[in-house]
Amino acid sequence: MMRFCKSRRRLAGCGVKARGASAFTLMELVAVMAIIAVIATLSLPAIMPMMRSSSLNTGAGMVVDELNLARQTALTENREVQVRLYKLPSSSDSSDVQFRAFRCFVKESEDPVQWKPLTKVRYLSDQVIFSADPKYSTLLDDGNAARSGLSRSTETFPGSSVPTTYVSFSFRPDGGTNLSPIDPPLGNWFLTLHLAKDPKNATTGLPNNYFTTQVEPVTGRVRTFRP
Repeated sequence: MMRFCKSRRRLAGCGVKARGASAFTLMELVAVMAIIAVIATLSLPAIMPMMRSSSLNTGAGMVVDELNLARQTALTENREVQVRLYKLPSSSDSSDVQFRAFRCFVKESEDPVQWKPLTKVRYLSDQVIFSADPKYSTLLDDGNAARSGLSRSTETFPGSSVPTTYVSFSFRPDGGTNLSPIDPPLGNWFLTLHLAKDPKNATTGLPNNYFTTQVEPVTGRVRTFRP
């Protein structure tokens, strides 16, 4: 019994008795939270451009994947596959209408209404849009009489009564496209994505950060370019 008491006194002398001594006080917690808030505020200007750039990279990857899928499906199924580029309002501003979504259809008959969707509608981030300027997105330049292969129409999405405008082109069963294989610069077919609110370079008319996807009209192969 004596040994046990001595042992307890020895532990108490080492501070084991005071369990709450290692806990944080309210003032210490407040100080730590304040430091974290300051660090987050100082880091935000560096983090935001990275997040916006990540949105652009993600959108570009989605577009490239969709075009490659359309071409591969046309080759595999020996059928025409149409790519549609949709003009839609932003989810946060109904007046901000831009080309910002896309999907593919497999041709089932001569009536486009009967065509089978190959994918669901894929939406770019609200921050990212396709440039509608024909200098940078010739795949949206359907009003140019010197180009052929593009068409403009409307589609009404399920659950909506408002027709959505789209511009389309097709991949053929041989992997090529229905786009006119004419000499450059009119023979270059491409889409350019950029962040909607980024300031534009006075020389190029594009933001400094953008992504261009080119479709070769004869082979249908897809290439990408970054500044």
